[in-house]
Amino acid sequence: MGGELQTGFFRAIPWRRILRTIGWVSWSLTLIMLMMVLVAWPIDNGATQVWQIGQVAPQTIFAPYELRYPSMVLTEQAREAAAAQVAPIYTGPDPRIARQQVEKLRQSLEIIERLREETLPLDEKVRRLEQVSTDYDLPPEQRLRLLTMDSSRWELLTGEALRLLDQIMREPIREDEGSMVLRELPRQVTARLTEDEADLVVRLVAPLIVPNSVLDVEATEAARRQAREAVPPQIRRIRAGEAIIRQGDILDALAIEALQQYGLISPATPWHLPVSRGTIAGLGALGLLLLLQRVAPEVQERPRRLLALLGVLLLFALGARLVTVFAPDWIWAFPTAALGMLMVAGLGTVPALLLSAIWSLWFGLIADRTLAFLAASLLANWITILMLHRLERLQTLLMAGLSAGAVTGLIGIAAAAEAGSLSPLGVLITAGMGVLAGALSITITLIGFIVLGVLFDVTTPLHLLELARPTHPLLHQLMVRAPGTYHHTLMVANLAEQAALRIGADPLLARVGALYHDIGKMVRPYLFVENQLNGGNPHEQMDPYTSAQAILRHVEDGLALARRYRLPRRIRAFIQEHHGTMCVTIPYHRAVQESRDPEKVDRAAFCYRGPRPQSKETAIVMLADGCEAAVRAARPKDPQELARILERVFQERIYSGQLDEAPLTMQDLQGIREAFLQVFQGMFHPRLIYPEAPSR
Repeated sequence: MGGELQTGFFRAIPWRRILRTIGWVSWSLTLIMLMMVLVAWPIDNGATQVWQIGQVAPQTIFAPYELRYPSMVLTEQAREAAAAQVAPIYTGPDPRIARQQVEKLRQSLEIIERLREETLPLDEKVRRLEQVSTDYDLPPEQRLRLLTMDSSRWELLTGEALRLLDQIMREPIREDEGSMVLRELPRQVTARLTEDEADLVVRLVAPLIVPNSVLDVEATEAARRQAREAVPPQIRRIRAGEAIIRQGDILDALAIEALQQYGLISPATPWHLPVSRGTIAGLGALGLLLLLQRVAPEVQERPRRLLALLGVLLLFALGARLVTVFAPDWIWAFPTAALGMLMVAGLGTVPALLLSAIWSLWFGLIADRTLAFLAASLLANWITILMLHRLERLQTLLMAGLSAGAVTGLIGIAAAAEAGSLSPLGVLITAGMGVLAGALSITITLIGFIVLGVLFDVTTPLHLLELARPTHPLLHQLMVRAPGTYHHTLMVANLAEQAALRIGADPLLARVGALYHDIGKMVRPYLFVENQLNGGNPHEQMDPYTSAQAILRHVEDGLALARRYRLPRRIRAFIQEHHGTMCVTIPYHRAVQESRDPEKVDRAAFCYRGPRPQSKETAIVMLADGCEAAVRAARPKDPQELARILERVFQERIYSGQLDEAPLTMQDLQGIREAFLQVFQGMFHPRLIYPEAPSR
């Protein structure tokens, strides 16, 4: 008993869902890690180890072509020169310092004045004056002169000293200007004083002259910054054949910059650049997976399709990285638009448009031309995706590739013009690389359609166009072995195509799916009324259960033929889903009549196994199949009767729940009904009755 419970518990675990989730997480982590490595991993080709500033050039290098570019080295040199020409800016004279120094002089003069008035011996006065005048370099005879000159000359001397100091301290004096002011000081003393008196004034004033103007650092830096900003970028022109550096010369920053502009050497990669790029790439991969899970959840349910998607993304990223490493100038020839062409075939228009923004970011980072190449990749992908929304002719693919190439070339030329390296030869080269990118995109897309269809069961437009050919072996056999069914499929295909166009579904997929939905009938064509030309009906000799199984079997026969001829999964879905889980009513009603008790009849034996339609296209074919059969059987005589027949078929499918799992809205159903009505009115239009020709 316990063993049975344990076995039942393990059976109840959704192993398939768990394994699918583990696979999805594993592939997601793989994509994130590999994309981070491809975008961020620095590839060092050894150039930066040989060509460094200060080393001796190992060889002479000539310019391969003429180049004009904005030189950061020359620009920085010009800006430094402009900043150096800005003189330092000093503050104005500080009046507080002037008043402070004048006050010191006044106090000193007052001390001398008091000594002059005291009644002491002259020697004592000189000794005291020497003690209080240590700040002044006065010889003994000048001290004596200060103490013994008469009052009138003393007043003239003190007044001149105060006036002179006040006058000088009112003018700005910088740190480096003190000696110059002292040299000019004797010439500013008034001529009313004698030479000895003038010398005394100078000796009294000179120690008190101090700087009163300091450097204004903020104003000076602002002026120098303004001078730097006023210098425009310096354009350097290198003519073709000009020696960029000669063997034996010392490499400087200007030579290194020129070599980098020509792509002859690569700059050293700072550590933070790979980290930031890897982070952006990883976040982009995570966003792509989340977006993919939102807009294309069916990819997660199919491991082969998920493997194809991630493989294509990684192959393109690896290709872009290899081109960047080994031929960076040829990056504009990289067929980035081919990725959009393949994705629109595998995922649809809206998912491809959304996801293209993320892989364009990857390409921009890988190419090291983030904005220019990102814009080229994004616009080229959007153009091709929108043009291939309905790929019904190979000419559309050709025009999409050429348009993508033109966009890539124009953006490449614009990027070169912005960098200042545009030349007539450069325009031709970049335009040629754009054309090459378009041609490579077309070629890779055609090859990719074949590979994706064969290896990963992805239904591509090219495969659908091939399946739509009347010469396809299955369609040819259907036409020969079951002509009535073949005619029926043509009518259903016309109805499905017009309805898909009306509601925005895939018209090519709907048409091709309708062409193959009844191929199983050609195994036993005589069992179906549209192929019974002589009026005999084998079902009249069968019991109801055998009759029903004979009819139901055309789905299994169709799937067997589809696998034998390798029809893609999306086409096989039309064979499985065009009847959903409906029942064959005529054998069922016969069984009920014969048993006279509905409960004794196994209704499941008269119903298709399904599943019900899972997409808009298979739901359209279900409705078209039922409407075509009903209209052909009823042969309506006017549009009103035709509309009633269509309404009855639609209501039967709706009320029986056959459309519950299809992503159709009531507005879509109204559009499908109107499209059918328009097609049927064209089929059953009135005709004139021509009179018989008179007999001769």
